[in-house]
Amino acid sequence: MRKLTPLLLSGLLLFAACGGDDGGGGGELSSADQEFVDAAMQQYDPEDTELTEDQARCVAESLVGAVGSERLEDLGISPESFGDDDNPFPEGLDQDEAEDVVEGINSCIDMASLFVESMSENGQLSDEAVACLADAFDQATIDEIFVTMLTEGEDALQENQELTVKLLDVFQECPEALGG
Repeated sequence: MRKLTPLLLSGLLLFAACGGDDGGGGGELSSADQEFVDAAMQQYDPEDTELTEDQARCVAESLVGAVGSERLEDLGISPESFGDDDNPFPEGLDQDEAEDVVEGINSCIDMASLFVESMSENGQLSDEAVACLADAFDQATIDEIFVTMLTEGEDALQENQELTVKLLDVFQECPEALGG
């Protein structure tokens, strides 16, 4: 599981830190909400992500639209810290908020594909391992990983036995993804 967590976190942090046009947020944002989106987009760097600028804006708008600037501030997140490396995603959302965030992000990007691609970025996974992971990870599991992180924090990925079993099943199906 120790090898698994960095792989998962790299994929998760990629989405959350990149902030996120079309399909997300579900309506007009307030000026306070827009301030969060604008701050996230100032940090957007196409060299650091597979996301296009429109996808990144969509993700940011979806997250902020689902949660709102007041709630983000209640969670200790300011526009200046939104999406930065020290605070890449909000933790402590309730289940409904987290599910709304994930649903919004799913309307912007193919999270499952991008998640698997992000795990293979360092070139340590063979094409066969990447293809196996793409087949083994279903959308529901990817969604559950994100919802768990947004509600319980990243430590919950190791502490949630049901999720751990699902992840171990994936890597049992694809042992080449764990290397050695």
